[in-house]
Amino acid sequence: MSSSFHFGSESIVCDNLPFPYYRSPLEKKSESRRRKRQNRRNLRKEGARTRSNRVSAILLPFDIWVSIASRIASTSIQDLFNMQVSCRLFAAICSSDAVYRHALVSDLPIACFLYYFGRPTMRFLHQCATAQNLAALLWVGMTALFWLGHHRRGIETLIEAAEVGNLEACYVSAMLLLSLDDKDEDDIRRGFEFFCVVRASGTVERCREVFTQVFTVPWTEMNLADPIEPVACHSGNCLTHGTMDVASNLSSVSCVQCLAKYDV
Repeated sequence: MSSSFHFGSESIVCDNLPFPYYRSPLEKKSESRRRKRQNRRNLRKEGARTRSNRVSAILLPFDIWVSIASRIASTSIQDLFNMQVSCRLFAAICSSDAVYRHALVSDLPIACFLYYFGRPTMRFLHQCATAQNLAALLWVGMTALFWLGHHRRGIETLIEAAEVGNLEACYVSAMLLLSLDDKDEDDIRRGFEFFCVVRASGTVERCREVFTQVFTVPWTEMNLADPIEPVACHSGNCLTHGTMDVASNLSSVSCVQCLAKYDV
């Protein structure tokens, strides 16, 4: 139970003593100084712990930070940008090729690159393509081919993506190589090889949707073959013996050249 002690105008309440206790002004001043010193010590300890945590984070191996940033980049480009602007260390980490290689570029539709051209976003996509990001190679190749009109350079970029395993790029490269007006035997051979890769993976329908998406936007000027016109096969091993009509049952066709030319 607390006690109080009256001394003139002073009234001191003591909760921890069984009897009243009066503190002189000098004792009060000393107590105030003691508390301030204690607060400063507490602040220094807290600051030391914060600096220790910061130093521990900086001392993590660079490849661990790159692995963390790569996982973030593969989930959200916006989160990667937020990490990049947070400090100099993260800016260097997020600018590495290993991180650009895993950036989630595939979430961006191909058609929107028309609006990104000449902007910082396009520079980011080119950096991803330079780092062998498969989706970025596909998208940048599409932009060069259909928006900039650099047919050969665009096809070369798409072939680069196809050769490192991008199935959509394999399909698009096959269609482009087989539809070139100035194609040679090497173009035809590579076109059929890429189509065989897509067919073996069972993703022809999905890749066809990506290719169709490109031609649904108004900034493409590529002449496609008439889908109603029958396509003749020149392969000596073809079992269909003749032409494929648009209404043919593709499940019964085994000739790769027939199937590839049908898609073209």
